[in-house]
Amino acid sequence: MFVRQGSFEVISGKLDELRETYYRDCAPIVRAAPGNLDVYLLEPADRDGPIVACTIWETEREATAYEASGTAKEVVAKVRAFFAGPPTLRSYRIRR
Repeated sequence: MFVRQGSFEVISGKLDELRETYYRDCAPIVRAAPGNLDVYLLEPADRDGPIVACTIWETEREATAYEASGTAKEVVAKVRAFFAGPPTLRSYRIRR
């Protein structure tokens, strides 16, 4: 499996709106992509710190194809207005 994470600070007072927008407008698009297994937001338990948008893929190839298609940029554009700064992107492999 392959995981992509984008972490970012959220503009103060906009977390609820970000969450609603992400799950309504973004998550269904990502879930429909070939090879996507799940998509979700990680929110800090103490409400301080960055939000992490996480996508899980069957393979790295499918995650890369999703990114190359331009769909990832379209999804980010739907929530970029909630970012308090630039996101940090990271990728991870899950090996069993």
